[in-house]
Amino acid sequence: MIMITDEQLHQIPIRRIEPFDGMSITAEVWGEAHEYHRQRGRLHHKLSHSAGILTGLKVIANDPPDDAVYIMPGVALDSEGRLIVIREAITYDLGKAKGLVYILLNYDESSPRPDDTRVYEEGDPNYIRSRYSLEAGTRLPKTPYVELARVRRVTVRSNLKNAKNLDSPGKNEIDLRFRREVEAAPPGAVSMAVCAVGDASTVVKSGLSAVEGHAAGANNLARALSHSEAYKLWVDDDASLNDDLQPYDLVYLVGQSAFQLTADEMKPLYDYLQSGGTLLVESCRRKVKKGNPPADASFLDLFTSLGVNLKPLSADDTLLKAPYFFTAPPAGFESEGQPAIQISEGVIFSSFDFGCLWAGDRRSGAASREELRSAMEWGANIVAYALRRSKE
Repeated sequence: MIMITDEQLHQIPIRRIEPFDGMSITAEVWGEAHEYHRQRGRLHHKLSHSAGILTGLKVIANDPPDDAVYIMPGVALDSEGRLIVIREAITYDLGKAKGLVYILLNYDESSPRPDDTRVYEEGDPNYIRSRYSLEAGTRLPKTPYVELARVRRVTVRSNLKNAKNLDSPGKNEIDLRFRREVEAAPPGAVSMAVCAVGDASTVVKSGLSAVEGHAAGANNLARALSHSEAYKLWVDDDASLNDDLQPYDLVYLVGQSAFQLTADEMKPLYDYLQSGGTLLVESCRRKVKKGNPPADASFLDLFTSLGVNLKPLSADDTLLKAPYFFTAPPAGFESEGQPAIQISEGVIFSSFDFGCLWAGDRRSGAASREELRSAMEWGANIVAYALRRSKE
């Protein structure tokens, strides 16, 4: 829910001009009519997006490094709801600024003047042009601004460099950590299809089949993510490989017994992967007392048929880093043996059985609160991975 102050409520114009034939159009009337839409547009920006960088405006060092930075084209929004546009890349010299220096972007506009691209004739309109200004200061102003970067500059002669480590910039290195980047529109919900393969309808506990248990876990994950501002998850727990998979950002394949897909079933999966979709693949291990479910071997055969080359999850993979940081995958349902995750482009093959854990169970007993929390955060990383692929 969007919160709004009394001051913002009173800024919303509630009167607009209703035109009619023969109405006298003066400069004052014209200005009032357009100011109505301008104020409403600015308030919409303030309430929907908040201040920050909508796109672009990356700040990089010159090559070779000197006392200036290079600012790429982009769009930002200040706290008053005003759009700030830089159409072309520009060089900005920090001059003699030193210490902790903030590189700030401000909204500006010109005074009214005629169109300078044509010869002026009496009666031609005047134009106000939206502009911007840049400043490098050691204090943040009280007036509206958008921070593009900051740098801890040792001396006025120190050359500015790109950070070697973006998470921990050093002295004289451009620090982008405090930029506020906002979505031009709220992130779309990630849609997940939960699909059974083989005989995944076998009842394993409390009248639930393998796919129903994993679907229940996926819905628990969706409820946990509903409190996040960044990611939303919608689960279709009645999907089939015979359905059109293209509308889904993430397809969750659940198996248990051995299976073999037909060519007609494999083609939609192949087309889905080629179009940028993501497969999360797990076998339900709840009923398997020892060893791996037969579906694991069937999944490996399926990957071979699809031309998927799996590899172990590496320590630097983005799946471990965003939005939650892990040094290794968290515990899943499987508490015996050595569960693993293998990945390929758009494929996550897991023997941890997170689906059962999302439903609240571990092989060793009921899952603890900490185990559930870690598993939900891991699920958020999977959703974020699928979302990134769908936007590529």
